[in-house]
Amino acid sequence: MQRKCLILLTKMKDFFRFVIIVLLIICGVAIYFGHFMLNVAVKPEADYRHQLDSTYLRVYNKYPELKAWHDSLVAKGNLRDTVLQAADGSSRHGLILQHDSLSKGSSVVLHGYNDNSAVMMRYFFMHYEVLGRDVIVPEHFNHGGSDGDHIRFGWLDRLDIKNLWIPLAHKLWPKEDIVVHGLSMGGAITMFTSGEDFPDSLRVKAFIEDCGFNSTWDELVYQIKNDYGMPSFPILDIANFFCKLRYGWDFKESDAVKQVAKCVKPMLFIHGDADDFVPTEMVFKCYEAKVKGYKELWVVPGAKHARSIHENWDEYCERCEEFINRVESMK
Repeated sequence: MQRKCLILLTKMKDFFRFVIIVLLIICGVAIYFGHFMLNVAVKPEADYRHQLDSTYLRVYNKYPELKAWHDSLVAKGNLRDTVLQAADGSSRHGLILQHDSLSKGSSVVLHGYNDNSAVMMRYFFMHYEVLGRDVIVPEHFNHGGSDGDHIRFGWLDRLDIKNLWIPLAHKLWPKEDIVVHGLSMGGAITMFTSGEDFPDSLRVKAFIEDCGFNSTWDELVYQIKNDYGMPSFPILDIANFFCKLRYGWDFKESDAVKQVAKCVKPMLFIHGDADDFVPTEMVFKCYEAKVKGYKELWVVPGAKHARSIHENWDEYCERCEEFINRVESMK
């Protein structure tokens, strides 16, 4: 009997040892993939986001007419670089496009994830030439010529827009109303910024967001499932833990829906109905969350991610102009 008990205890010890080993392996694998997903998300290969010259070449290859326009602005001094210093001492690079005389307003145009200011040339061409506005094109933390060690998915970048770039626009053009217009992650930054408080003296009048995600968490859940075919739990939870530990911000607090719910200023929401990178359903959540102030929604038939302006140039310009004119008429 005693011998049977010893054999049973030995088997139980072996079983629990096996279970513990399996659990440790599972935990190790989960931590590994959590680290992997964090690095993939916030430290992707630089690609062209820091390579402005090669990005300009790609843009000119698609739209040759923009090269002569861009070169003429530089030659006349109407387009220039600027560098601002953030509260932490790191620098932010951006572009300033200024008319020779008083314009119809000013616009802050925001690029997307892993991009830079050059990618946004058609957008700032529209604001400058078609809408007749002065323009600032910031480059976000760890993009373009700006400092940074990771991509912040726009959450902390909203503070740069609020504290650096909007005040610069007002300083340069104090009599002009300001519109913020962002694409993709820049669209999310636009919505994040919309929930902040601005004194009336800054003249922030409206926001235009194009294909922005409704939260960093939801976007990463979608990408993990869509790109890797893996469940978000516990991988994303682990990645989020390390993001908070290393970088001081949280995927879940990076929430456009909550920010838009606080927005009292007019907003135009734009999203392609064929977007398979930031699902179209996300725009409806954001649009419905905006319960204060004027809003418009344009779901663009057949447009994939960040393609609305390229495939519907005339209508895109017309809708943005009409929206801004309606906002101006509300004074």
